Amino acid sequence: MGGTAWRASTIALAAVLAMSLAAAGGAGTMASSDVETRIKAAFIYNFARFIEWPGRSGTGPVRIGILGHGELASPLEEVIRGKTANGRSIEVTHIGAATDMDCCEILVIEHSESKHVAEIVQSLAGKPVLTVCDGGNCVRDGVMVVFQIVEESVRFQINQQAAEHAGLKISSQLLKVAIPAEGRHQ
Repeated sequence: MGGTAWRASTIALAAVLAMSLAAAGGAGTMASSDVETRIKAAFIYNFARFIEWPGRSGTGPVRIGILGHGELASPLEEVIRGKTANGRSIEVTHIGAATDMDCCEILVIEHSESKHVAEIVQSLAGKPVLTVCDGGNCVRDGVMVVFQIVEESVRFQINQQAAEHAGLKISSQLLKVAIPAEGRHQ
């Protein structure tokens, strides 16, 4: 891909991200870890906007499940407040048991569940649930989106092969700004 097209895509996604952060209270007075968490929350919101789920075009809400304990739930709830994704409202749900994981379109796996990532992914195999993990080697375990810190910036990897196996279609805009991951990408 040419440098100009990549920059244009990056700038467009960054603009959407900046608007999401501004709506969530901005980053001016927050500590670095708070800014990082809010950026991740804004990315998760944008995942809801730039991914297609099979047979899920109804009017019900896009459900984002949070599995485990961590820092993402509250900022994510702030970022999505009053927003929609493709005409659908968005709601955040706390997942208490593994049996409830497939009741959402996006499953965010918090740090407290990092030892169980492979089991979580295995239990969702083939189901249309976008799995998102906060760092680590989760791509190898089959997680579809993994946050990474690269040169002091929040970035994400996409495991397109895992997403396709679950029937999810990832927008080329997301693929263009993601860092390369194991599994087919772009």
